[in-house]
Amino acid sequence: MSDTVARRQEILAARLGCYYTGPGRGADRPHCQGVGVVAYGNIVLCSTCDKMRSAVGRTEVAQALPGAELLELIDLSAELSRAERRVVQAVAGARAAGASWSQVGDALGVSRQAAQQRFAGRVAASTSDKEV
Repeated sequence: MSDTVARRQEILAARLGCYYTGPGRGADRPHCQGVGVVAYGNIVLCSTCDKMRSAVGRTEVAQALPGAELLELIDLSAELSRAERRVVQAVAGARAAGASWSQVGDALGVSRQAAQQRFAGRVAASTSDKEV
């Protein structure tokens, strides 16, 4: 995952954090879930803090947020990036051990051509990185 993508995800995650997870605010809200599901203007609250709110947002219209869903996407994206790196390493290992592109494609459930197009450049780059 690139640094730009990681930074954008950090910014998004920060925007989705419950107001009460901020510095010095969580002590009086031990049941805060941390992930915002509703916003009142620029104040984001998790469902527990929303139920417990007193004056917060009384003059604002509540706007539902896809907080939990977006944070799950961020986590899955990172997981997918890690898995993709492992697949490239495994393909490089298989090719170094003498596996043909047809065999690699069969192992991945794709055609020889699809495997070669997807991984040939990345396998070459990963093996040249190790030689440096």
